[in-house]
Amino acid sequence: MVKIKDTEVMLVEAVEPFDINPLGNLFGGRMLEWMANIGTVAATRFSRGPAVLAFLDRHFFIRPVRLGEFVTLKARVEYVGTSSMEVRIEAWKESPGGKRALVTITTASYVAVDEYGVPRPINNRLEPDTNEKEIFEEAKARYEDRKRKIEDRKTRRFDVTDPTIGLRWRAESSRWATPSDAFVGNLVSAGRLLAWLDEIAGLLAARYSGGVAVTGSVDETAFYAPIRVGDIVTVRAGISYVGKSSMEILLDVIAEGAYGQARHVCTAYYTYVHVDNTGKPAPIPEYVPSNDYERKLFMEGEARRRIRDEELAKVKKNG
Repeated sequence: MVKIKDTEVMLVEAVEPFDINPLGNLFGGRMLEWMANIGTVAATRFSRGPAVLAFLDRHFFIRPVRLGEFVTLKARVEYVGTSSMEVRIEAWKESPGGKRALVTITTASYVAVDEYGVPRPINNRLEPDTNEKEIFEEAKARYEDRKRKIEDRKTRRFDVTDPTIGLRWRAESSRWATPSDAFVGNLVSAGRLLAWLDEIAGLLAARYSGGVAVTGSVDETAFYAPIRVGDIVTVRAGISYVGKSSMEILLDVIAEGAYGQARHVCTAYYTYVHVDNTGKPAPIPEYVPSNDYERKLFMEGEARRRIRDEELAKVKKNG
């Protein structure tokens, strides 16, 4: 039996010049890649074999990371089901002077898979000690809640319709998934996919705002199908909501195999904030929906924005 504390893994990354945006801050996509990867390490180590990201909870980037600072990432397994694991991931920044501050924190679900990407049973078990009981029960509650959220996974993976059609502000990008994109075997790293999403969404946000746009948050995201080396991966992005200085980007990912079979990988919502040259939020052009579909997405995005504002207030209070 393994205690929760025994599952913790840690990674330290230095922020280098190719990791930063024009303001000298770490790209959100790079942080997302590091976070997904450290979570994969914790899940793979515990399950004693390959593991893939199945669900990522909403999280916020509450402070920027500058060039020359260090990022310490930690991940631990907090609950285990038949094939899935509840994993907590957090990232802290540290300046050369030694001052530490929380950057972001989230929870995620990983699934143990075999070499074909099929879920496999986990034989290793968690046995929390007295001080870990509350952590274990909270993770178990998340696990039960996730089963409800992803019960339509088998049907969603075949829904390849484009939700960005009908949006004036949209972008699309396709690429081959190569061996360098894989974390284990022929399965593409979830971290690499999250970085791709941030890349195209950030481009669209910058186009609309007319300046630098930084990643503010990522909404909860379910992953319906894996991406394999050799697939053509298409990321479709469209602006779904605009506030005074922020933009919500709808992202949809399709993977197409060598013989033309297409799979819906995920749908996600990333939020970006337009900032001036000092890094402070700056106003952006007003967005007025021009058709029924844009109005529908705008209203849904406004509801998500209210939820994000409430959750962000709680995170800042505790962080």
